[in-house]
Amino acid sequence: MKASTKKVLAIIGSIFGVGGLVFGVVKLAKAEKKYCCPYCGQCFATYEELVEHVTTVHPGERIPLPIEWD
Repeated sequence: MKASTKKVLAIIGSIFGVGGLVFGVVKLAKAEKKYCCPYCGQCFATYEELVEHVTTVHPGERIPLPIEWD
């Protein structure tokens, strides 16, 4: 986790005084961008955005298949 993210979460935690809320915010932030490029690590909110990224930034590379882990 980046230092700037930790600072923001610390501020949120001190404002609300609830540790559970901070973990909920972290989980939400990660859930928003769950499709990550296997070639450079950049993440996207939708699979379609990931496909567009791979085809334009990494031409000739395979498009990763979406896998839902439940």
